[in-house]
Amino acid sequence: MTTMGYLGPKGSFSEEAIHLFLADHPEFNLSPPQLIPFPTIPRLLLACDENKIDWAFIPLENSAEGQVGVTMDILGQTEHLYISYEFVQPIDQCLLTHEPMPLEQIQRIYSHEQAIGQCRDFLETHLPQVEQVTCLSTAEAAQRISSIRENWAAIGPRRAADLYNLHILAERIQDVVLQPTRFVLVGHRLAEMSEGNDKTSLLIVANNTPGSLYSILGEFSKRHINLTRIESRPSKRKLGEYVFFIDVDGYVFAPPIQDVLHALRVENISVKLLGSYPKALPDETIF
Repeated sequence: MTTMGYLGPKGSFSEEAIHLFLADHPEFNLSPPQLIPFPTIPRLLLACDENKIDWAFIPLENSAEGQVGVTMDILGQTEHLYISYEFVQPIDQCLLTHEPMPLEQIQRIYSHEQAIGQCRDFLETHLPQVEQVTCLSTAEAAQRISSIRENWAAIGPRRAADLYNLHILAERIQDVVLQPTRFVLVGHRLAEMSEGNDKTSLLIVANNTPGSLYSILGEFSKRHINLTRIESRPSKRKLGEYVFFIDVDGYVFAPPIQDVLHALRVENISVKLLGSYPKALPDETIF
């Protein structure tokens, strides 16, 4: 049986999204995969890299909080993983408690750091004095408050309220009403070129010299290749050195992209292919 890991436990946004993803991709329905929750993104991706699971379904970026840094870092470090699919899912954050209570009685709030960041305005306006405690996932936060009868709350999805028998004290508390998260499905082989539009994700290590990034971007520009995302992360090797995660339109073996990769190799610029895969379907793209 095919195995597919996700950031758990049950009731997380990742679990909610993975069920919607599978419903939209019938190629996985002939033999439904076994879904396995993992407590952290590093453990999930490393399990996939070590062939302990076949696929890893992970959050990559959010429209409000940006990139999920740990996902980017681990993808850059693994050797045999490729992004094969992307999926965009709107996120609605809810304030969960074990029973109805006035907001002023809440003493502590648990959630994932991304969820807390997405609800910053609500927290500063309605709960400015409440202690904020970060968890590995929103589902873990819901699970934690469900077992202790204290005036604590969690930020998480509606599904977590159903699973852990919690009360939804407030809905859609995120700062931006439409707040989609981009998930990716990572596996061990490069996806084939699709019949529609493809996207290629690259990790590029720029030389620490004046104009190096400008020169790299120029290789894409002069071949009229559209960049849809560029983000930097520390290289983890030395202070002040950065790597760049770049998404471009097109499949990796298309001649213009191959020309760029060849030009970068000539300049001794390190490039790692993270995946080449179909773009999210139009009805999934809600940015």
